[in-house]
Amino acid sequence: MVIKANYPSDHERSKRTVEAHKQYGTIPHMPFEEYSERLKHCFIMKRKNGILEARLHTNGGSVEWGAPEHQGLHYFFDWAGRDPENEVIIFGGTGKDFFKGIGKTNTKGEWQPATEFTSHPDESWKMYDFQFYDGTNDIEGQIFDIEVPTIGVWNGAAFHTDLVLFNDITLCTEDAWTTEMHYRTNMVPGDGIQIAWRELMGRKRYAYAELTGEIITARKALALGMVNEICPDTESTYARAWEIAELIMRTGTRTTRRMTTQILRQKWKEDIARELRGAFATEMYVTATEHSPHEADYWQRAHEEAELVKAAEKKGKVIRSRINGGQEEDPIK
Repeated sequence: MVIKANYPSDHERSKRTVEAHKQYGTIPHMPFEEYSERLKHCFIMKRKNGILEARLHTNGGSVEWGAPEHQGLHYFFDWAGRDPENEVIIFGGTGKDFFKGIGKTNTKGEWQPATEFTSHPDESWKMYDFQFYDGTNDIEGQIFDIEVPTIGVWNGAAFHTDLVLFNDITLCTEDAWTTEMHYRTNMVPGDGIQIAWRELMGRKRYAYAELTGEIITARKALALGMVNEICPDTESTYARAWEIAELIMRTGTRTTRRMTTQILRQKWKEDIARELRGAFATEMYVTATEHSPHEADYWQRAHEEAELVKAAEKKGKVIRSRINGGQEEDPIK
């Protein structure tokens, strides 16, 4: 379908809805200016003609995963989801890579583990407040609270890829890659990542990826149906996301757009309602009873493996997970 450039965007109805809310005295939503300010420590936001772009960040760069970001996510989904002026949401990371790691860089530039995710018995309350509560509300908020189309931007290296895969459309950069770290760091994959990966790539492929720590590159993600398009870099991916968002805004009306989104997400909703909280509780049980180190350096070590996999991919080769490290091999045809 070719959309003429001068075809009007359906944003005026959103404005009328806001005015109607005021007229009838309904409870006002939190305005964009307020929640974008309150969440500026973990989100860089901008909005134009009903399209909201939200980039998750830490100090303006790749996400250093910890409690502020984990908590900020479900507040964002709640507040942005209630704002009737948001008609399409673009969600992704900042900089070359989405995630830097689990922890924070201190004032001396030294990397420190995320102590809020500890499983130490004396601080077991953190597993509920900083992991279970925030984690379940993050996933449920993204699927249930947002009632408009969403476009995920997966830039570079990322581990919590459910955050971009649960979007209705997902774009990624040419150098994007991921690995599922739960099993590799002695954790149970119950926080929602298993739902996204299993449904998108299929049960058998997911079981292999989880148990072996397989590196999933952008090309492999596209082949498996996990993403829709690949773009050269972060900024071009966001530019493409804006183009798609504008296309969405220039076709269906406001009501049609929002109701269509509910149809698209029906199976996600069923899976999350049926599985998420029980599976997440299982993950927390193992975290409490076994050593499940969030501070493990596996993410840093996975970068080297990812570079080898991407280099082999360009030659038409594969690298399979092996105990002493994989070597380039010919794929089985």
